[in-house]
Amino acid sequence: IIIDEEPNANFLFVVVHGKLIVTLEGAEIGQMQQGDVQGASQLLNLNDWTRTVAVDVHLRSEAMVQVIRREQLLDILAGHPVPKGRLREIEQELHVAKGADWQILQNIPAFGGSCSKAFLARVFKDADVILRCPKDLVAEVGQPSSCMLVVLAGKLRSERPQTLFHVDLARGDWCFQNCILGNEPNYSHDVVATTHCMVLVLYRHALLNAVVAFPESRESVLENETWRKTSPQINNLRVLEGVPAPILARLEKEAGQCYYREGSYLLAPGATLDEGTLLFVLRGQARVLILDTEIATLHAGTTIGMHRFLKLPVVTNPRYEIVASAPTDALILHSDVLFAAVEDDRFEDHMKLFANASRVLAGGDILDAFGFKVDGADATFNTDCVETSDVLKACSEHFVAQLPALVEDVAFWPGEQIYSQGEEGDFMYFVQSGRVRLEALGRIKHEVVSGGATIGDMACLEQVAGHTETAVAETHVWLRALHRKLLSRSLQAFP
Repeated sequence: IIIDEEPNANFLFVVVHGKLIVTLEGAEIGQMQQGDVQGASQLLNLNDWTRTVAVDVHLRSEAMVQVIRREQLLDILAGHPVPKGRLREIEQELHVAKGADWQILQNIPAFGGSCSKAFLARVFKDADVILRCPKDLVAEVGQPSSCMLVVLAGKLRSERPQTLFHVDLARGDWCFQNCILGNEPNYSHDVVATTHCMVLVLYRHALLNAVVAFPESRESVLENETWRKTSPQINNLRVLEGVPAPILARLEKEAGQCYYREGSYLLAPGATLDEGTLLFVLRGQARVLILDTEIATLHAGTTIGMHRFLKLPVVTNPRYEIVASAPTDALILHSDVLFAAVEDDRFEDHMKLFANASRVLAGGDILDAFGFKVDGADATFNTDCVETSDVLKACSEHFVAQLPALVEDVAFWPGEQIYSQGEEGDFMYFVQSGRVRLEALGRIKHEVVSGGATIGDMACLEQVAGHTETAVAETHVWLRALHRKLLSRSLQAFP
């Protein structure tokens, strides 16, 4: 870590070598390469550090920075009155920015008139502050952005390229409200500094953190996010099928809000969601990778962490990661509300489908509509379904031992199609719990397999041109999916 939001750290540094990552409130907001400079306003004693700068964890060598501290600069300038006087003028010109507080945000419509002082103070505290010099381009039309700008000191000009239209911005003025609300993905005009200026930069992820911390401000802020009217709704999730409206309303009210910029992690390698937590993608797109191999793409309406949400004993995969390939908004749902409703006599009947999903995926009994065990449906929970698969019996112990770290845990609901006959076999599936029905055209009696079985292997191994049957989840099913690309990669290491 080079700097970590420290007060009274009045120095400037220049990157000589390496790559640095700039974060704010835990989210990446930028990167630094050779020649980039940070800390001009801190050197002039205009504000404290508002961001964290650290060496990129993926850097394969050391990073080098050169640092100049305020006391060193003053010593150097002692014998040079002209540049010293110019710096004094800049400090005096921008000193008003140091006295800014949450009140400068009061007149911004995005936050509504009902937002509390505590909420605005949190938004102000979590913002970034930048210093720009005359003719610096602060924002460029068409540039992807999820932040808005508020002028703390100095003057800027907002202008449309190739037109004479422009608006002068001074202290307290703001722009790009629709960007921080997610209504517009890009800057709609240029912003150029006309004098030395200090600008407060409010980021979407920090705004949503404040909304979660102060739920009374939720409605006044989120009602301005017009894109939410066409986003997927949580009542369409199969896991919430049959859940009463009051429980759904409470689940959504207590949900967290999160935003991921393009290229950032929804789930970092080796990381895991908290128990009882589910990420529900409202919009955007993300790539699912294992060992840097893309195995799936997530879109609006999909979920991350279903097994954790149902409090199932899923093992963390250190090679599994999810990266946003486009700006992505998601809800963080907490299942404690649902499990409490299961125990509540008022909702017991409505919550049977949810309770059944949790039980069957954990290897519990498969029950009929009256609560009786279904004949011939013995419960199985094969945590070693990969290692003991019949398909892998002839393989070496070392080859089989690496495969559990290459699979993805997925859940299917009754009636959902896993793959269809004739479809290309991208995955081989190991059944950990539940039952799968295999249907084939022309075959009168369908085959049913349960925990410990392997399906889709022939097409995945390219023994046949495509799947020879259609696989349908007969009950809730926990599958461990192995992608063909990862299987081929493993086979190359074990010819």
